[in-house]
Amino acid sequence: MLWFVGVAATAGYHLWNETLFDVRAGGIRVELDLEGMSDPQAVAPHVRVTVIPFDAGAPLLEVLALGLRSQYPVSQDETVPAWWLRPIYCGWGDQVAYALAEEGAGPERRALAYCIQGLYERWLSRLDAAGVPVGTVIIDAGWSPTGVWVPDEIRWPDLKGFIHRQHEAGRKVLLWIGLWIWDGLDEALSMKGDGRQWCADPGHCRYRETIRRWVHDLLSPEGFNADGFKLDQLGHCPNRRKPRWGPRFGFHRDGREVREVVRAGEGWGIELLHRYQKTIYDAAKAARPDALITSSTVHPYFRNTFDMVRLHDMGGNVPDDLLAAMKARADVARAALPGFPIDTDDWVHGDYPLWLDYTVQSHRLGVPCLFYSERFVARWDREPTTLPITDLDAIANAWKRAGYAPAAGFRPDLPDPLSAC
Repeated sequence: MLWFVGVAATAGYHLWNETLFDVRAGGIRVELDLEGMSDPQAVAPHVRVTVIPFDAGAPLLEVLALGLRSQYPVSQDETVPAWWLRPIYCGWGDQVAYALAEEGAGPERRALAYCIQGLYERWLSRLDAAGVPVGTVIIDAGWSPTGVWVPDEIRWPDLKGFIHRQHEAGRKVLLWIGLWIWDGLDEALSMKGDGRQWCADPGHCRYRETIRRWVHDLLSPEGFNADGFKLDQLGHCPNRRKPRWGPRFGFHRDGREVREVVRAGEGWGIELLHRYQKTIYDAAKAARPDALITSSTVHPYFRNTFDMVRLHDMGGNVPDDLLAAMKARADVARAALPGFPIDTDDWVHGDYPLWLDYTVQSHRLGVPCLFYSERFVARWDREPTTLPITDLDAIANAWKRAGYAPAAGFRPDLPDPLSAC
C-alpha cells in the first residue's frame, strides 16, 4: 500500500521554511521548525497533516496530484492568453557567454554587466536571421540595480523604445526580478539579522507600496509598457537556521545561525514568500490584465501568485537524458498545478550536444525556451570558455515543425505535450 502524507495550513499560517519527514518502522514523524518567529500554540490549530492510503500500484504522480488536491483544491481552467504559449528567448545564457568570451574564465555574476540594450538587439537580430520563432523576450538580470526595479539608463537608454519595437515585431517582453535582493534598496525597507542588512522585507508596508509603484511604472502603457516578469532567486528567503547573506545576485554566502531578527511586519517562511509574490502579481494584473508572471513556486498554495511554472536551471550537471530529467520536473509541476503552462527553461551549460538535443525537443514538455544566440558556455575555469552557436537553423526548423510560426504568427493548435514523451 502507498500513503500520501502531506502538511497543509490555513492561509496566513505557513510560517516555516521547510518540512521534515522522518520515516520509521512505527510511522512517520512530521516536524515544522517555526525558528522562534511564531508561537507554536497559536499556529498549531491552523496546521493539519493529511494521510491518504492508495493501492500499491497507484501511479506516484496521481498520488501526488490527488493528495495535494485534498489539501488545496484548485480549479483547472486552462484558458490562457495565446501569447503566453509562444517560444521564449531569455538573454541570460548570452550574457554569461559574452562575459566569459570578453573577460576570460571567472564567476557567473559578471554577466550582470552585459545586460545591455545593444547586445540584446544584436542577439535578437541573430535569432531573426535564423528564423527562430521567438514570441517572448526575457531581459534577464542587470537591467536595473537588482534590489531596485528601475532601469539602468546607461545599459538601457531606451527600454520603452526597445519594448515598443518588440511589440511591433509581434513579440512580448518580460523583465527579470530577483526577490529578496537589497542592492540599492533603502535600508529602512530591509530586514536585518544580527544587526546586518539581510534582505528586502515584504512584510514592510512601505516596501510593498514601493513594489506596486515600480510594477505599475514598468508594465503600464504610460510607463515602459512591458508585459510581465520572471521571478527568480526565490530560495533566498530569510531563514534563521540556514541564512544566506549578500546584497545582490552572485554575492550570497551561507552564514551562521541568526540570533536576532529585526523586521517591520509579520510573516515568516513560506508565508512571507507568498505575500511577496502576491504583491507583485496583484500589482501586475492591475497594470496589465494579461501580464505574465513566471516562477518556480510549484505548489497549489501559490496558485494565485503566478501564471507559468519555470522548470528552473539545469546548469552544468547535465544527465545523459536531459529531456527525461526535465520531463520529471514538468510531470511534478502538472500534478501540483494542472492547467499551468510550463516554461521549459534552457540554462544548460558544459555539454553542447546535450543542450542542443534538449532545446530542439523542449516543445514536447511545454513552452520551448532558448538561452543562447551567439556563444555557448562550455566551462568556467579555463579556455576555451565558450563555443560558437552553429545550430540556430536546426532549432528554428524543429520549432517550426512543431507548429510555431515566426514572430507575429502563432501555432493554431497545441497538442498534448505529454503525449509525445
